[in-house]
Amino acid sequence: MRHKFYGMKKIIVLFLLITNFSFSQTATDAVKKDTSYWKKSGFIGLNFSQTALSNWQGGGEDNFALNAILNLEANYKKDKIEWNNKLDAQYGIIKPGTNKLFRKNIDQIFAVTKFNVYAFKKYWFYSLTADFRSQLTPGYNYVGDSIAGHLVSNWAAPAYIQLGLGLDYKPADYFSASLAPIAGKITIVNDQILADAGSFGVDKATYDTAGVRVIAGKKVRYEFGGRFTLKFKKDLGKNVNVDTYFDLFSNYLHNPGNIDVVWNTLITFKINKFLTATLSTKLLYDDDVIIKYDWNKDGKYDNKNDINGPRVQVMSSFGLGLGYKF
Repeated sequence: MRHKFYGMKKIIVLFLLITNFSFSQTATDAVKKDTSYWKKSGFIGLNFSQTALSNWQGGGEDNFALNAILNLEANYKKDKIEWNNKLDAQYGIIKPGTNKLFRKNIDQIFAVTKFNVYAFKKYWFYSLTADFRSQLTPGYNYVGDSIAGHLVSNWAAPAYIQLGLGLDYKPADYFSASLAPIAGKITIVNDQILADAGSFGVDKATYDTAGVRVIAGKKVRYEFGGRFTLKFKKDLGKNVNVDTYFDLFSNYLHNPGNIDVVWNTLITFKINKFLTATLSTKLLYDDDVIIKYDWNKDGKYDNKNDINGPRVQVMSSFGLGLGYKF
């Protein structure tokens, strides 16, 4: 149960930081004579679902799920300068069947900031971008109602920091395409057991013939390469908003043809003032991240049918619940 309370602490801290920022920004804006350079928007949603079965011959099992979504933007524009800031966070838990443990099924925090200075031909800007991507709470494999083995992820295990310097093409406020021929990617695995295993592409530990570790696995990996990103956020009609972010990264120094992909999309459907439907999709691919497939679901990964290798990771979630857009 400890990991659940640990996760709740992280969520509470994140909420307090965001709340403090909002109130501080409001107080600051109140004393300014001109706040028209800032444009702020956001969406907060809470989706709930429950399935209860009794003597149901078609099969299935009871479940309870709760999913929270936070999407914030603060953009500054004055003369030849633009500064765009975005925070996306999602967290969801599910209790399947008669299991006692709640398990997370969605967990992501993604923050990006981009500073643009006008370059030439109206729509082209010199651009500096930085972003951070991780998750809030520990993730585990399960066998039945028990945790199997060591955790598979945690706060900053992994975490990704990406930097890019290049040009940004922005013909409209809702669309931009950035090309950064100078870019860096930092992978952080702040868990020694995961680092020793070489998880998420870091250098794994070295062991002697007796199985004793002689060199610890590295917790940080640095990559240098190029980056291309697309961003689109627009209301499609009165009650539908599409927000998508597409990111490609190539490591110049190691297998540059193996492109890392991050593609996040959030579509919100406003039903009335407070009731909203959301569709969230995420696609990830990193050639250096080995995905373990546990064929017989025993948590050991030692079966001949178990497969280890890079894979496309896909997550999608549809929810109906309370939502507030501003």
